[in-house]
Amino acid sequence: MSYDIIGDIHGHAEALEALLHKMGYRMSQGCWRHPDRQAIFVGDFIDRGPKQLRTVDIARRMVESGAALAVMGNHEFNAIAWHTPDPANPDEFLRPHNSPKWGDKNFKAARCLPCGG
Repeated sequence: MSYDIIGDIHGHAEALEALLHKMGYRMSQGCWRHPDRQAIFVGDFIDRGPKQLRTVDIARRMVESGAALAVMGNHEFNAIAWHTPDPANPDEFLRPHNSPKWGDKNFKAARCLPCGG
């Protein structure tokens, strides 16, 4: 089997769909599929772009159908850490919510998760 490596989508669902279409993927049975190849997503689905949930949904549907594989990127890791309590520091999280340097950036990355932010 041949593979297409796709990374750093950053919430740009329309660009992802345009890329998939250009590479010969077609919408079939609820997701993008290629007759001969499989996509491998190498992370950074979220943060920056306007359609983060749609981007994650496209990749998730492809993975669940067997049309793609995926690994988490550092932007997904940071968003999960924003929502994960720090076991060593009660009332804190693994990614600071109020850091002068990172607080706003961490919030923007984490707000796209379905659980809120």
